[in-house]
Amino acid sequence: MRTHSQTFALGFLQLILPVLLLMGIMTFAGPCGMHDDGSVSSCFWASRSLMGLAIALVLIALGRLGLSQSRELRRGLNLATVVLGILVLVTPGGLIDLCMMQTMRCHTIMRPFALVTGVLVSIVAIVDFFLVKPTRTDS
Repeated sequence: MRTHSQTFALGFLQLILPVLLLMGIMTFAGPCGMHDDGSVSSCFWASRSLMGLAIALVLIALGRLGLSQSRELRRGLNLATVVLGILVLVTPGGLIDLCMMQTMRCHTIMRPFALVTGVLVSIVAIVDFFLVKPTRTDS
């Protein structure tokens, strides 16, 4: 049986992980800097995409914590979180290319940070999905 503290802990993790992703991308795990001519690399756009995914994950987590009394709704929000966590995994270097040099900060800091965060977000959502039992309908 699932306790209230387990529910809160998983919901809190689903909220704090994307907040950390967003703060990390905006600070220490951000993309490479501007070029001398003022242009930006493709890793800049990968970071912007990660920020958007993090904001979507935060909104889903807030909905899960505050609005989801229904078990089915919580399970649906968990599935959406898994999908967005996978998108966090594949965005830097997969969906959006990073800089050409493997030694640049987008390869050495941003991508591993996004990979770890995406995996953790997905794992927490999968665990929560299986802990939330669907309601039974007797026909």
